[in-house]
Amino acid sequence: MAQQQNPQVQQAVQAAEQAQQAVQQAQASADPQQLQQAQQQLQQAQTTLQNAQNQAGTAAQQDPQLQQAQQQLQQAQQAQQNQATQQTQQNNQQQ
Repeated sequence: MAQQQNPQVQQAVQAAEQAQQAVQQAQASADPQQLQQAQQQLQQAQTTLQNAQNQAGTAAQQDPQLQQAQQQLQQAQQAQQNQATQQTQQNNQQQ
């Protein structure tokens, strides 16, 4: 890797990965509270990513790790929304 790794980019990538894991765990448990926490973690990870991109400039925006992290976050958020929708439907059926 000739490209110097930006510590902020790395932090953002880690945050994205952790958020994704949190989502997966929350989905497995189907615990609404855990889902909520995962959602917050996702949003924080996204903010971290955005900041890393803004501060590291154009070079970092081309960073494959950053782009991958962003895709991961989007996928996690999609999964999160699907789960939340299912949860709502289940709750409605229970009433």
